[in-house]
Amino acid sequence: MDATATKTATPPTDRSGAAPPLRRRRARAGIVLRISIGLTIMTMLVLLVGVVSLSSFQLFRGEVSVLSTTTLPKVITSAELRGSLQKLVARLPVLAGAATTPQRRAIYDELISELEYLRKLVERMHDLHQQGEPVGDGDGDELRLLEQAQSTLLILAATVADLNAEVGRQIEAGGRQAEAIRALAQLADALERLPGAEPGTGPATAGSGGGGLLGAWAVRAGALMARAAGAMQTDHLNRLRVERRNAENTLAELGRLAAATPEPEGAAMERIRADLAAILVAPGGLFDSSAERLQARNRAQALSGQSRVLVETVDRFTLALFDAIHDQSTDRTGDLAAMIQERSRLVMVLGGASILLAILVHLFFRRFLTSRLVALNGAVLARLSGSDATVPVEGNDEITDIASSIRYFIDEIDRRQMDLADNERRFRDLVEGSIQGIIIHRDFRPLYANDAFLQMFGSSLDRTLRVRSVLDFIAEDSRPLVEDNYRHIVATGLPSERRRLRARRLDGSERWIELTSRRIDWKGETAVQSIVVDVTREVEAEAALRRSRDAAEQALRELKETQASLIQAEKMASLGQLVAGVAHEVNTPIGITITGASQLALQFEELARQLAAGAIKKSEFQRFLADGGEMARLILSNSMRAADLVQSFKMVAVDQSSDERRRFELKTYIGELLRSLRPVYKDVAGLDIGVDSPDELELDGYPGALSQILTNLVLNALTHAFTPHHPGRLTIAARLLPQDQVELTVTDDGLGIPSDILPKIFDPFFTTRRGNGGSGLGLHIVYNLVTGTLRGTITVQSIPGEGTRFTLRFPRVTPTAGASAGKAELV
Repeated sequence: MDATATKTATPPTDRSGAAPPLRRRRARAGIVLRISIGLTIMTMLVLLVGVVSLSSFQLFRGEVSVLSTTTLPKVITSAELRGSLQKLVARLPVLAGAATTPQRRAIYDELISELEYLRKLVERMHDLHQQGEPVGDGDGDELRLLEQAQSTLLILAATVADLNAEVGRQIEAGGRQAEAIRALAQLADALERLPGAEPGTGPATAGSGGGGLLGAWAVRAGALMARAAGAMQTDHLNRLRVERRNAENTLAELGRLAAATPEPEGAAMERIRADLAAILVAPGGLFDSSAERLQARNRAQALSGQSRVLVETVDRFTLALFDAIHDQSTDRTGDLAAMIQERSRLVMVLGGASILLAILVHLFFRRFLTSRLVALNGAVLARLSGSDATVPVEGNDEITDIASSIRYFIDEIDRRQMDLADNERRFRDLVEGSIQGIIIHRDFRPLYANDAFLQMFGSSLDRTLRVRSVLDFIAEDSRPLVEDNYRHIVATGLPSERRRLRARRLDGSERWIELTSRRIDWKGETAVQSIVVDVTREVEAEAALRRSRDAAEQALRELKETQASLIQAEKMASLGQLVAGVAHEVNTPIGITITGASQLALQFEELARQLAAGAIKKSEFQRFLADGGEMARLILSNSMRAADLVQSFKMVAVDQSSDERRRFELKTYIGELLRSLRPVYKDVAGLDIGVDSPDELELDGYPGALSQILTNLVLNALTHAFTPHHPGRLTIAARLLPQDQVELTVTDDGLGIPSDILPKIFDPFFTTRRGNGGSGLGLHIVYNLVTGTLRGTITVQSIPGEGTRFTLRFPRVTPTAGASAGKAELV
């Protein structure tokens, strides 16, 4: 397990919860005073031994005092200083890689707290140097190192503040860049919905009208959006500036194309171009925010490197200071040992003169010095071996200070070890209790796996650790990818991206997993930790969703095909109804013509017979001439009537059965249409159909579509507006509007349309006569022809009991393919 994973940040306060006992100053009966009292009593006996002993213990007292009050606190403080620097080194890269403002602020606060704690440690060290006794040039070097460390920490604090500001600007610029990209995506959707930007209206059809130019323009605008989105991934400011200039040139070209395009397409193009310019090249736009983010990132990287250099500088200062203090401590200890050895020899020589004095001195040292030092040393060794022995701190002298310092130092080490063990235990509990599978391996040899991983693959820990390779859990087609990923992680130290793979349980069943890995230090050697998430249900749900979507799309295609077939059948039924009415209407004049012709033939035979017999009379010949002339006129008038009906029907039927475009006079065409429809409405008693249209109004469009529209509207009025007990008037009126638009109205004073039905009349298959021959496609066909073929709009106004008015507005000259369609409105 990576040991660094268990480290936690601590505030810059005293780590033990209590102040170290090394700074205490209080009145006490020290060792020198005790020895002086004893030697005073024995002065008259052994003056020489007393002087030597007094001077020896004075030196010893000074060295012990320096060790207890200065050297040991310096060692402890320098150790804390180095430990705090290591934490600072670990947190600096995290600040540079912060992705959100709350994360950046939290990390920055931790770094400022750690820097403040470092400053206090340096000040404490400086105070200790000022309190201690000068030891020569080494003491000046230490003060110089401390001053350099203080000045470097000030520079480091300023550098960290600058790094925090640059990371903040980077995050802010990234936010603006994300907003601009979202706006760009919305503009791309608007561009796709732009009329004429659909497939088939691009440059390939530019020759057919404005739709091709609009399609080409939309392709260039889409390419500009794609280049702008791709430019955001670049890491070079110069390349980004080049892309910006290219974008500005492209926007200028798009503006010129929009200005050259007639309305309304030109206005739509210019509006989209202006929005695109505001997103890309306006101040604070996508290119500006990307450049600012890239600059902030570069400056943050430079400041991060500068911070690391400053931390390393402070670390060198503290290391040099630690080595100097260690050397001083070693020298003082060696001097103390040499002094004790030298004076001991002298005392032993002099002690030979007085055994009694030696015994007394020995007993004195054993009582007040050696026994306590031995006890102190034994307690320290016992604590180092893992015992719970307590370091004795009885008394009120320098040895008590040393014991207190040692106890504080050992207790602090024990507390930190307990904290480390507690953090490690919490980390292990977190890993063991994770719902995600975790496995640690080296060269694919399993080293550790948590319970979630074992349950996911149906294995036990012993069985998993005996597996030859973790690749046994991966499907064969995914193993090369996992091997390449492992080599990349070990070589670079970078974590892998999340990848979805097919896995295999030990029982042979397959699972789908998402795998992420990173390099860690496991028991002193490099290993890889992999996080495994079971996504089998998500994959199955996605597959089921795709199948459902395919089935729905197939059903929609079949529905559209059925609808098209029904619409075509409705058109043919309407034409068939017209054919039946015309056939019935033509039968009457043809029957009269046949009857008159047969009667005239009989009269000719009778006249020929009488002429052959020579029995013809003048009166009979005159009657023959009168009857023959009347029959000839009757035959001629009825033949012409039938010919007119057939001619009108032929023109209307041909128009309805073809999509041919031609010029025609509107009023004349409406008259021919009504003449062909007369067999349908001639038997409706009291019905009056009127036409109000200028004689000179000529249309350039599709007469078949107009014929189908008027036929359906007239038949719809005959079916729904009038009843045998409620006849009325049907008026077809037309007029020319500004901007070369035509308004055509079909008005009746019939029953009207109920308000709850009015919003549905243009819906396909909606009818109030289902089961009585109604298909519900008549008005839907009218809507499609008006908005599609004629490129116009249709509105309907109806008041129940007063009548209904359908109003059509469409261009007098029907636009070519690619122009925008109209709409229907209900009033």
